[in-house]
Amino acid sequence: MKINWLWDTRLTKKQVKRILKNPSNPRFYIYAEKLLSRTSDPDIALEIIDPKIFRREWPVLKKRIQKDAWAKHRVAFWQSVYAKMLKNSSQHIEIARQIRGMRLKRRYTQRDMAQKLGVIQQYVSKLETGRGNITIDTLKRIADVLDKNLVIKLV
Repeated sequence: MKINWLWDTRLTKKQVKRILKNPSNPRFYIYAEKLLSRTSDPDIALEIIDPKIFRREWPVLKKRIQKDAWAKHRVAFWQSVYAKMLKNSSQHIEIARQIRGMRLKRRYTQRDMAQKLGVIQQYVSKLETGRGNITIDTLKRIADVLDKNLVIKLV
């Protein structure tokens, strides 16, 4: 049984799809939040919102959904979908491998690295195995700890 997740809006599914193609649209987060809060099937949701956009915007969406008392229970579900997508992302795995390699060259343990970053050792482990959420800010902090420059290429 399909649930009409747009029950409280006057927009059509086609109009909402157009909004969800553009994260800079002022209504993007409103409708992405509705979609993820009301849909339990990743295939359906990721047919409406592009998986690349979902991956890129999930950290912000996660924070927004966590603030909604009615929807915050959905965060764990979508976090697992996000983690699975990252696990399958070769770029994410390559970044994780590079972080580990640079840490080992500096002869830092994960605990040493964690202390320098101000996080727990398990977080460093997650980053190095490609299971952790990694932001540009986190990459910048890691680069600083490892005395490296952070260069981001858009390909």
